[in-house]
Amino acid sequence: MDSIPEYARHALEERLETHTRTAWAERCAGVNVRFRGRYAYVEVFDNDPWVMPGSTKDEKEQIRQTPVKMCRLGWTGDMQLWDLAFHRYSDGRYQPSIDFDGLGRSGPEACFDCAAQVYLR
Repeated sequence: MDSIPEYARHALEERLETHTRTAWAERCAGVNVRFRGRYAYVEVFDNDPWVMPGSTKDEKEQIRQTPVKMCRLGWTGDMQLWDLAFHRYSDGRYQPSIDFDGLGRSGPEACFDCAAQVYLR
């Protein structure tokens, strides 16, 4: 599969930004999408990240500025269907996954919701 076309990159970013503002505003301060080849890597900034008790002000701010790696979306050639893979913090790799419907491919909002249920408390 080829790289994600420019029009699809812009559309995906817009869709995920709109979705986080409307459905996840309480939990998500923002979304960041990076692209490489046929993949879109989705990270978010948690509105209320867990901070270890006793952390300094600078440490708390650094934690707030660190994005949460959530998932990787794989381009299928269809804007409505993306392959979902969860980020595994145990080894830093992405694991192909299924969404709430039991499918490995879904719309970007459904993929985001699935990952957000895991990574945003």
